[in-house]
Amino acid sequence: MTAMKKLVATTAMMLSLVVALAGCGTAPTQQLFDAIEKASALETTVPASFEQLKLLEAKDQNQYGNILTNGAQSNANVKALIENTSKALEDRQKALDDAKLQLDAGYKLASDFTKSADKLKDEQLKKQADEVITAYTKRYETFQTLHKQYSQWIAAEKSVYEALKTSDTSIKSIQESVAARNQVFQQVEQLKQQFNDFTKQFNEKKQTFYTAAGIQPTQVVSSGAAEEKANEG
Repeated sequence: MTAMKKLVATTAMMLSLVVALAGCGTAPTQQLFDAIEKASALETTVPASFEQLKLLEAKDQNQYGNILTNGAQSNANVKALIENTSKALEDRQKALDDAKLQLDAGYKLASDFTKSADKLKDEQLKKQADEVITAYTKRYETFQTLHKQYSQWIAAEKSVYEALKTSDTSIKSIQESVAARNQVFQQVEQLKQQFNDFTKQFNEKKQTFYTAAGIQPTQVVSSGAAEEKANEG
């Protein structure tokens, strides 16, 4: 079974667990509930992608430290280590790319959120619905920035390795490469935290909306957050 077929099968399974309100789903509250849960269900393997990324980062950070230590002594000592690390960097990028594909798929339903929310007559429910949509949108936009910065982090790390592999590279050049890598690293960690914060807000605010709207599903699909902070080199 291909990855896409697995994702479709998983989505269908999660959607089957959602209990709809009585009727044909014509009520705006029901329409919004359905759209939110469908979008969340399309992200069901995002936590697994983040967990894989967390494990890969932890492994890479140890390798990164070894490369810096050995590279300070001789570039010949690190060439083999660097070659082994290149594949690991690709795996990290792929894990984040996989998460992006799922988040992009879910976000395609965001227009349905707004259409349903605009139909709400109750001002309090409308306000709560708007808060759900805002949290979801900020979460998605933050991830897009995170994905871009993460790619820059990997590129910066590759630059450090290339500097260490070259025998005539100056110490100053290596230090500059390391500083540039660390700067992007810090930006990535900040974005991860922001993404986690918006994820928490989204999950909490949609539950608040469901309760206020009288929706009592047997299961709500919680959106996943990013992995915990890695170590700076």
